[in-house]
Amino acid sequence: MIKSPKGSVVAKATLVKFRQVAALPYRVTPHGYEVVMITTRDSGRWILPKGWPIKGLKRHESAETEAMEEAGLIGSAEPKPFGRFTYIKQFPKRQEKVLVDVFPLAIEKQLDDWQEKGQREVRFFNPVDAAALVSDVGVGDLILAFFVDLAKRKAAGTLKAPAAKKASEITGEPVADQASPSKSAVDK
Repeated sequence: MIKSPKGSVVAKATLVKFRQVAALPYRVTPHGYEVVMITTRDSGRWILPKGWPIKGLKRHESAETEAMEEAGLIGSAEPKPFGRFTYIKQFPKRQEKVLVDVFPLAIEKQLDDWQEKGQREVRFFNPVDAAALVSDVGVGDLILAFFVDLAKRKAAGTLKAPAAKKASEITGEPVADQASPSKSAVDK
């Protein structure tokens, strides 16, 4: 236990060594909202596109890049995360808790070809089905909460259209200098 500056007792915080970013890609169709989910390459579990922050990019820009590389999605991510979740990542010699910030991403289009095409299944789901299928704990609730918040903002007239990013500004080439954990950090 730790005492706060005001003297109250608070639970000791667990230090998370690793942080990632994820995109919550969505689009509007004549039938309502849809969420894009992808499968993991190894087990085929349904997840959101996620990965390590990329040096030189803001966190929401890294989420945009992950969505493009893993699902071929071009869009604009909100600069602030909507929420976060943790999951246990399996490294070669151990498991670690990873904290993931989730950035809503308004899909503008899907490319015909992308870096990880053929390595993952990519599918559009209604938000309720996406929430039921996602394998990471807590992400289903986060998906549903995002769409409830979106509906409230739309009803209140405060929903802003995201600034469009030109597809020509984004390339499908592999990204160098990712801020993934070093091999020594992973092996410890």
